[in-house]
Amino acid sequence: MNVYDLAHQLASSLNSSEEYTAFVQAKGKVKADPANTKMLADFQMKQFEIQQYQFMGQEVSQDKQQELERLYSLLSLNPIIKEYLEAEFRFNRIMNDVQKILADSIQEAVPLMFEQE
Repeated sequence: MNVYDLAHQLASSLNSSEEYTAFVQAKGKVKADPANTKMLADFQMKQFEIQQYQFMGQEVSQDKQQELERLYSLLSLNPIIKEYLEAEFRFNRIMNDVQKILADSIQEAVPLMFEQE
């Protein structure tokens, strides 16, 4: 079997996985209520901002981190949003695991400038 066929097979497996199906269903429930959609989108935007700071090597203030944690705790009280956050976490864990497996299998593909001797 060639690499492209395997990639399509992996995509199909991911698409039909219990984790992805649960994530899509939870997302649909959130989108059914505009208030939930807005609350979750606001949280995700704050989360994204913090990730951008970290990616650029900038320190994130403790206040911002605590604000995000408080918001997460508040959102977790909403059963629909909690279900979404849990489903998102489970699916993201699978995606991260798959990416790690792939990256680990092609270590020689790292450009020379990033190799450490």
